[in-house]
Amino acid sequence: MQAHFKGVASACLSALLLAWGQSAWADDLLNDGHRAILASWLGQADVGLSNIYTKQTGDTSADFHHAVDGRGRTFAVMEATTSLGETFLVGGYNPASWDSVTGFRMTPTNAERTAFLFNLTTGELHRQTLINHVFDTVGAYQTYNDINYGPTFGWGHDLFVPQDLTNGGFSLLYSYIEPDGADFQTSLLDGRTYTGPDVTIGRMEIYAIAPVPEPGSIGMTLAGLGLLGMVAARRRKP
Repeated sequence: MQAHFKGVASACLSALLLAWGQSAWADDLLNDGHRAILASWLGQADVGLSNIYTKQTGDTSADFHHAVDGRGRTFAVMEATTSLGETFLVGGYNPASWDSVTGFRMTPTNAERTAFLFNLTTGELHRQTLINHVFDTVGAYQTYNDINYGPTFGWGHDLFVPQDLTNGGFSLLYSYIEPDGADFQTSLLDGRTYTGPDVTIGRMEIYAIAPVPEPGSIGMTLAGLGLLGMVAARRRKP
């Protein structure tokens, strides 16, 4: 019985470490530095990023939504290439679940405007525009949710991923501009003024966000799994 318990505990530990390793280190779009930057922008040091969707050849927006709808807050990360051939690692933080039917997710108050766009290549951060003496409703458009759209942010759209998840993307900053409006109608990628839907989306990954479990809770989880293994072994005993 003792040997069986050790075997079950060892197997459980191996499975958990494998799962944590796959979710935290195996995804190649984000390195450790990127993860630290996103966590700092989120304002939470102890967060885990779990890859819930990786774009595959031939995927469409329907595949994206099938994988991510209803999964809570997420980071969308993608390689985006301009018509000049420059590639940037960009994306956005969505504090609400994606869905396929509601269209614009409206956030009328400043307290609700917690989403942001980022460019990890240039180190730029663009938060939802808050209500101020110049702007009122422009920052209210958080995301756009439609089965025919990939991860799309803002009214502009500030970051648009097309149905085929590849051709004809663009960035037209509107809802995620600085309070002085200096970056209005520019691109998240290279800061140039918008000219047309000429951005090509390459690799893309979506990460669910969850708190990192405390060491004590990990131990309790392992102990619980071990106990379940003992119960199962006793039930199998003639």
